[in-house]
Amino acid sequence: MKRREDARHLRGEGRYTSDLDAPDALQACIVRSPHAHATLGRIVVDEAAGSDGVAAVFTGRDLVSAGIGALPCRAEIETSDGAPLHAPEWRLLAAETVRYAGDGVAMVVAESIDAARDAAEKIEIDYRPLPAKMDLDDPAARCFDWEAGDAAATRSAFDRAARVTTLSLTNNRVIVNPLETRSALGFYDSGSGRYTLHTPCQGVHLVRSMLAGPVLGVPPERLRVRTPDVGGGFGMKFAVYPEQGLVLFAARALGRPVRWVAERGEAFLADAHARDHRSRAELALDAQGRMLALRISTRANLGAYLTGYGPSTATHGYAKLLGHVYRIPAAHLAVRAVLTHSAPVEAYRGAGTPEMVYLVERLVELAARENGIDPIALRRLNLVAAGEMPYTNPNGRTCRDCDFPRLLEHALRRSGWASFSARREEARARGRRRGIGLSFYLHGTAAEGREHVEIRLLSTGDVEIRCGTQDSGQGHATSFARVLAERLGIEPERIRVRQGDSDRLPGGAGSGGSSSLVLGRVTILRAAEVFLDRARKQAARHLEAAEADLEYSAGRFLISGTDRAVSLLELARSLPSSADGCAGRASAARADATFPAGVFVAEVEVDPETGRVALVSFTTTDDIGKVHDDAIARGQIHGGAAQGIGQAMLEHGVYEREGGQLLSGSFLDYAMPRAGDLPSFDTAWCPGHEGTALEPKGVGEVGAIGAPAAVVNAVAHAIGTQDIDMPVLPEAVWRAMRGATTSEEKPR
Repeated sequence: MKRREDARHLRGEGRYTSDLDAPDALQACIVRSPHAHATLGRIVVDEAAGSDGVAAVFTGRDLVSAGIGALPCRAEIETSDGAPLHAPEWRLLAAETVRYAGDGVAMVVAESIDAARDAAEKIEIDYRPLPAKMDLDDPAARCFDWEAGDAAATRSAFDRAARVTTLSLTNNRVIVNPLETRSALGFYDSGSGRYTLHTPCQGVHLVRSMLAGPVLGVPPERLRVRTPDVGGGFGMKFAVYPEQGLVLFAARALGRPVRWVAERGEAFLADAHARDHRSRAELALDAQGRMLALRISTRANLGAYLTGYGPSTATHGYAKLLGHVYRIPAAHLAVRAVLTHSAPVEAYRGAGTPEMVYLVERLVELAARENGIDPIALRRLNLVAAGEMPYTNPNGRTCRDCDFPRLLEHALRRSGWASFSARREEARARGRRRGIGLSFYLHGTAAEGREHVEIRLLSTGDVEIRCGTQDSGQGHATSFARVLAERLGIEPERIRVRQGDSDRLPGGAGSGGSSSLVLGRVTILRAAEVFLDRARKQAARHLEAAEADLEYSAGRFLISGTDRAVSLLELARSLPSSADGCAGRASAARADATFPAGVFVAEVEVDPETGRVALVSFTTTDDIGKVHDDAIARGQIHGGAAQGIGQAMLEHGVYEREGGQLLSGSFLDYAMPRAGDLPSFDTAWCPGHEGTALEPKGVGEVGAIGAPAAVVNAVAHAIGTQDIDMPVLPEAVWRAMRGATTSEEKPR
C-alpha cells in the first residue's frame, strides 16, 4: 500500500493555512522589539493608524483593557524546595516589559500585508533598555530547581567507586525551522459569539483549551480550531503562540477575518527554540568497570517565558530514562531551570530524551577511553539484559520488551565494525582521519494523553475515521486506514481519515511523543468494535435476523449457515441515516509506554587541514515492534536522524552574550543539513524481544534521540580526543585536533 498523501502533496495540492480562501481577510503584521530586555514607555500609533489601508493598530495595553489574558503554562513541576514556579506573564503583546529580541509589542492590521508593514514602520516606541540576562549561572536567572533519583544512594556509591569519569557538555540550542512557517487565520461570528481559528498545529483541542478560557475568556465550545495540512511540526507547533490569539481578538474587534503568516526571519526570532542545556555528568565505576552510579547537574535554559511544555521537557521528559540502557543502581539528576532574555524553549523531537541519551552515551565513551577499556566491552558489561526485563531505572520508570545486547551485536555486524581498521588505513592514505562511533537510543512513548476516535459509515459505503491526532508528515491517512481496513476486512481505499477539527470530536491527544500510531491504533480498534456492534444491529433489522446469528467477515454480515448477507455498502444504501445509525466512538488513555530501542553507528572522515567533517555512513538497527508500514517507519527514522545529525554537525542557535541579540537569525548564519551532508542511511529492523513483533512501538522521535552521540563519538574517535562537543563545526574540530594526538585505537 503506497502512502495515500504523497501524490497530492507532490502535485502541489496540499492545503495549508495560507491556502485557505478568505477574500475579505485583513492582513496582520507584528511589530517586534529590537531589544532583548527593555521597559516600554509611550507607544505612539496615530500616524500608523491613519495610514492608507490600515484598519487598526493594537498594543499590549489595548489588549489588557479589553480583558485579553496571557498564555498559560500547563506544566506541573514539583520544585525541590516546594516553591512555585517563577513564571513571567506571557502576554499576546508586551504591555510593560519586553523580554527577548522578537517579543511582540504592537500589531498592525490592514487591507494588505504591504500596507501593514509600511504602517508598522511609523509606530514610535519608547524603549528603555535594561541589561539582558544570558548567563545560565546568573543566580538572578533561576526559575526553579528540580531533582530526580536518590541523592544519598548516589553519593554513597561514588564514595566507594574505584574510578570516576567526569564530563561537561552543552546540548546546543536549535531553531526548528519547519518547511511551513507558523500562521493563523481568525474569524468571529457576532451572532453566535463564536470564534474560529485556522492554524497549523499538532493538536486542535490543546490549542482550543489554552486559548479559549485563559486568553479569550470564553468556554471551549465557543472556539473552533481547525488545522488543514501541516508542513512540519516536530514539537514546535505543539506550543500555543501569541499570534493565534491576536488574530481572534482582531477579528472580533474589526468584524472581519484576520490573517497572519510568519516570514522566515520572523520565525527565527519568535518561534519556540529547543534544547539548550549545559551539564556536568559523572559516572562511578568499580574496579571491573561495572557502573555504580550516575550523577548529573544541568542548567536548562527555558528562555524568556514558560511555554506549555518547556518546563516538563527539562524535567520529567529529561529524567524519565535516567540511566538510559545501562544497569546503573543509583542515579541523581539536579536541574536548575533558568530564564534568560532569549526566545522561549519548547518540546522538540524527543522532548528531553535526546538530551539525556547524548549525555550518557558521550560519558560512557569517555569512561571507556579514559580507563583503557574497549567501549564495546564496557557497554556489553553494563547493558540491561533481556532476562532482566521489565527493568526499573533509578527514576522509577519501568522499561520492558527490550533486548539491548541483541541490538548491539546486530548493529556491530551490519555496520562492519570489525573491519573498520582497513577503512581507516585507506582513509589515512588519502590524508583523512576516519572515525567510528555508536549510540544506543531508548525512548518511552505514548505514556499519557487521551485520544478520541469516531468511525462512521457514510452513505457511499465508505467508512470515515475522525481522530484527535494531527498529521504533520507522519502518514496518518495511510496508517490509520490500514489499521481499520485490517479489522473490517475492506479495502483501505474505502476508508477516509478526517482530523484537525475540534468540532468533530470532544477531545484529542494531538500528535507528540511518538504516540500517534501507538495510541491511535488502540483507540481505532476500540471504536471499530463499537461501530461493528451498531452496524450489526442495523444488519439484523435489514436481514430480519437475530444479532446473535450474524457473522461479520470481509466487509459483510452473514446469517450463519445461510448465504444471506448484507455488505457495509448495501447497509449504507439501505439506511437514510446510516451515517448516524452506524457510528462507533471510543477514547483511550494509554497508561503504559512503549519502548522503542536501537543502535546507530556513524562513520566519519575528517580533513585534518580544515577540520571539515564528512559523514560517510550511517547504519541503524531498530526495534520498533511491529512495523506497520515499512516506508513510513523508515521515513520517520531517516527524518529524525537527519535532524539529530544536523544538531550534531551544523545547527547552533547563538545569542550575543551581552546584548541578547540573535546572531544566527537567518540561513546565512544557521546551517540546516542538506542532501550533500548526509549519506544514504542503512536501516534494518531487529525486534528486541519476542513479544514486540506483535505490537507497534513509537518511531517518530528515535532518529533525533540516537544520532547526535553516534556522530560526535565518531568524530572524537577520528581526531583522538573526547574534548569535542556539538556542533562539530570545522573550526572546533580543527582546534581540538591541535591539542590532541592521533588515536590509533581500533574498535573491537
